[in-house]
Amino acid sequence: MAWTIESALEDEALEKTEKTYEGYSIWLKDIPVEISIVLSVNPSRGGFDFRISHYIRTPTQIGPYIPSRPWGDDEAYALHLAVSTITQYYKDATKKGHVPSQSWLTQNE
Repeated sequence: MAWTIESALEDEALEKTEKTYEGYSIWLKDIPVEISIVLSVNPSRGGFDFRISHYIRTPTQIGPYIPSRPWGDDEAYALHLAVSTITQYYKDATKKGHVPSQSWLTQNE
């Protein structure tokens, strides 16, 4: 599937999304924290790098998930990867009955 910006932001775990000057902001359902995603062109390898403002650590995880490959072949795929690094663990935890909490998010310093 070829990702588009719209499809990358169509995730059931998201309450709200917003285009920003540097990329996008997302909010998870029931967690009132803005998570920013900065996208930038990777001049050496091509494609786009992404940086997320927060990592997620739900009760089902041992530690926060830090993506090992913060890069995608194009802008839409990089955005999809950035969003899914947060939402996949959110959805897993909520499906197991955990109530979303701000404590699930830790600042990426």
